[in-house]
Amino acid sequence: MAGHRVFVGVPREPLYSPGKVDADRAIFDATARVLERRGIDVRVVSTPRIRALEQPALVFAMCQGPAALAWLRAVESGGTRVVHSPSAIRACHRRRMAPLLARAGVPRPAARLVATTAVPEDLGDWIERRCFGVWIKRGDVHATADGDVVRVRSAADASRALGALAQRGVNEALVEEHVEGETVKFYGVRGTGFFRAYRLRAGRLTAAQTGEWPALCDRAAGALGLEIYGGDLIVARDGRTVLVDLNDWPSFSVCRDRAAGAIAERLIACSNPVEAQGETGT
Repeated sequence: MAGHRVFVGVPREPLYSPGKVDADRAIFDATARVLERRGIDVRVVSTPRIRALEQPALVFAMCQGPAALAWLRAVESGGTRVVHSPSAIRACHRRRMAPLLARAGVPRPAARLVATTAVPEDLGDWIERRCFGVWIKRGDVHATADGDVVRVRSAADASRALGALAQRGVNEALVEEHVEGETVKFYGVRGTGFFRAYRLRAGRLTAAQTGEWPALCDRAAGALGLEIYGGDLIVARDGRTVLVDLNDWPSFSVCRDRAAGAIAERLIACSNPVEAQGETGT
């Protein structure tokens, strides 16, 4: 038994779960149930109520909004462990994620971070040289509405997509080369050995097929400070593998039950600072 400890859980706000409100809540609730079975007193709160709470032994947070992150920073500064920390959640914003992954040596598509209101003069030529077009991705949170992530094949289309983001108040965008190949969805929990990868076309991959992917994705997650993560790999036609997306605490829809056990295990470990630091090496 873990003893009587209080963990506070903060679910993701609906704004940051477009099309996945139920799935995101399902993995959150499944994790809370496992924690309770392991002797943890779990208190789940919504963002508008968390300001009034006393500091718990640990906060596990799927939230992404500015009000929630401000509270998490205050809790963390008081000495409470937060998973994910506000710095890790913000590291998933593309304008921060791209340079962090580059420094960690994570293979990525060619990309440029640009201001949506002051597009570089040479961007059109750069886009036209991409054989399969590019993706225009908002530079902060992953997606909240249609148009946040769009594929375009010409400089003119890119200009229109950037302009649409600017009109909505999105100031930066990542312009990322489209890599032709097979998409693989992956999910992991650091420090537990839990890692799953799935082809979109043909189902689950075997351990032999995944090869070095667990270590690659774990390294990418570590570069952002993530414990619970998911994203997309592309196996390109030339055989190379690139990481095109990385998210904090995804829905784990295809492996929810097993993931919830691993997440609960990791959260309990993180509530013990010595154990957590020893496993992550951070």
